[in-house]
Formats: sequence, C-alpha cells, structure tokens
Amino acid sequence: MKRFAILMLTTVFLVFTLAPVLAQMGSANPKQTDDRGKNMMDQGKSIEPGKMMEQGKSMREDLGMQGMGFLHRGENEFGDYVTFAIDNKTGSVLNYAISGYTLFNISIPNFNYGSTSSRGSVTRISNIDGSIVIQLHDNPAAVINILSARSTSIVFTLANGATAAKEDNLIRIEEGSVTGYISGVNITGSVSGSQVTINAPPSSAVIFRAAPLNMPMSDQLYRRFSQEIAGKRMGMEIALGRNGTYSSVNYSETMQLRVQEMEQNRIRLVVNGTEQSGRIIAIDLDNSSLAVGARDRLRIHYDDKTLQCVDDPNIVFNGTDQPLCWISPVQDGARAQLMMYIPHFSEHTIDIVVEPAMTATPVATPTMTPAAATTTVLPMVTPKAPGFGFVVSLAALLSLIYLTGRRKR
Repeated sequence: MKRFAILMLTTVFLVFTLAPVLAQMGSANPKQTDDRGKNMMDQGKSIEPGKMMEQGKSMREDLGMQGMGFLHRGENEFGDYVTFAIDNKTGSVLNYAISGYTLFNISIPNFNYGSTSSRGSVTRISNIDGSIVIQLHDNPAAVINILSARSTSIVFTLANGATAAKEDNLIRIEEGSVTGYISGVNITGSVSGSQVTINAPPSSAVIFRAAPLNMPMSDQLYRRFSQEIAGKRMGMEIALGRNGTYSSVNYSETMQLRVQEMEQNRIRLVVNGTEQSGRIIAIDLDNSSLAVGARDRLRIHYDDKTLQCVDDPNIVFNGTDQPLCWISPVQDGARAQLMMYIPHFSEHTIDIVVEPAMTATPVATPTMTPAAATTTVLPMVTPKAPGFGFVVSLAALLSLIYLTGRRKR
C-alpha cells in the first residue's frame, strides 16, 4: 500500500513538472505566430498613409530587421526612414512619406510601367524599355533619383499639408519637420497649386533630397548641397547605419564607392572614378556604425595621410586643387556628417578613425566609451536547460522508492 501511494505521488509530481517543460519545447510563441499571420493578411491591402511608418516598424521588428533596407509587402514598401506604395498598373509612387510625414505622389505620363525590384535600401521602378528608372533610397536624406534617357515630364502631386515653392533652380517641399529639395541638371520646374511639374531633357537625372532627419543643421547647408547636385559637383553620398547596413547614392555615373572595412572605431572606404574635375563626397555617420563620441576625436585619412578638416563647409563646396574635409558638429554625441572634396580621381582610400579618449588623471572617474553602448552585435544568452530540475527531483524520488522497498524486505 505504501509503495502504491508513493508511485501515485510520483505520477502526479511528474505531470505537474513536465507540463511547463513540454510547453517550452513546443512551437513558437503564439503571440508571435498570430502577429505574423496578421502581417501576411495585410500584404495585399492598402494602408492609411499616416499609419504606414508605425505599421512598418512593427512588421520589421517582428522579422528582426534593423537598419536601412526595405520590407516589401504587396504594393507597400516599408523602410527605416521612408514608406510608400506603388500602383501596380501605372508604376506611380503613392503616399511617399518620410518619418510618417506624407509628402507627395509621383507620376510620369506615358510611363509604360514594366517592373519593380527591391534590393537592400533601394527600390527600383522601371518602364518596359528601361528608358526611365525611378530609384527610391531608404536613408536619412530619403534620396529619390529619377533617371531618364528621353525627354519626359515628372509630376509631384502634394499631399494635404505639404507645400512647395520655387527657389532659384530648386523647388523646396515642406511638411511638418521635413524639408526637401528637387534639383537636377538642365531641368525646368514649375509649381501650380498642389502640383509640381518637372520637365527633364534626355540623359537627365531629377533628384529629390531631404535634410537628413538624424542630422538637424542649418537649412542653408542642405540648400547648398542640392545646388551642388544641380551643378554636378556632388559625386556620391553614403549613409552608414545600424547592423552594418549602408546606403550609397551616385550623383555621378563615373564614380564608384565601396565599404572595405567597418569596425567600431574605424571605417575604410575605397572610391574610384574617371572624373576629370573634382567632386564632393558626403558621408553620414551614426553611433551604430561608428563610436563617434566627441568631434575632436574624429580623424580623416586620405590615402593614408591625415587631413586637417576645415570649420566652414563652404570651403569644401568651393574646393579646387587640394583634398579638403569638413566634419559637422556631433549631434547628441552620436551622429555626424562629413564632406570631402577630392580634386583628382583614380582610386583613393578614405579612413574615418575615432581616436581613443584622453583622461586628465589616472585618479579621475573613468569615462564610459560609446562603443560599449552602441555596438549592434549582442552576445547570445544560453538558456538554462528546462529539464534539469526535473531530472534531480526524479532521481531523488526513485531513490526513495528503492529504500522503501528494501525496508519492507
């Protein structure tokens, strides 16, 4: 009778002990599964413009997406900085928004839509013969470049609340805290009510570029930036972001840039081209790509030689016959923009280096290095074995049964 009672207690104990263990060994978190199912249901549906950024952020988090790059869902594109939809009949860009602020739709008469492709931080929309390509970049400046091999008109239809005004050879567009400029080489533009019309000649590029959201600085600086794009002085722009992601934009067809190394305190870029005249390169940094820290710790090496950066960006914009660099004030100790003027092209290396922090005296309170807080590679936590407590308890009970049997004999 005693043995039967002990066995019954053992059975009850096993049921209550194994239940959570078996549950933990089962399928994925039910909430996560439900969320993914909901996301899949939303793939083919239109989403209210004001909610696209919020919903896109939730979906990207569910899929573990970090940094720049588009998540494609039906007709919708969800980026880290921009969102929009694509009309699958006309190829028009609908409800283009930056950080939740909807700015405009983009349409091209007689476009003859062909295809859409997304790769990393770039979505490309092309007509059937490939003579017109719209490229939309997910980066802090939310760059759009529209390349056309033939004469064409491009219409930007403003969203409610967005405004547009012609300023010299630029068109300024504003909505909320977002400001951007439309520019291009040899293009003409006009504003009429809620429509901005751009007339582009053959072999032209129309560029929309916003003031980078993560780099609030003088509007005059970003206006000058767009003017230099129109004047063919800007060569390239690259944004370096979280999780090793980056977005590069070519403003010159003959230039190429690649990231050769990206470490916590050093980034090496390689740039080459066949340009006969000098070009400006812009580089956007944040703490997830480089431990920026204080401005006076940043160093720029050009072909392994240290450059003394100037304090006025206009000196870089007006560069002529020698390499120049400018570093913006560091925002919140975490973000900065760099500009370089390269006078002659073949192949060059650019190293962006963060010098170690200097402490005044060894007795002082140690300064926390930004790297520890900003690295995006997190160590994996090994979970405890769920059945370990069960094994120990089972061994103890079996020993008890064995000893009880021996006493009875």
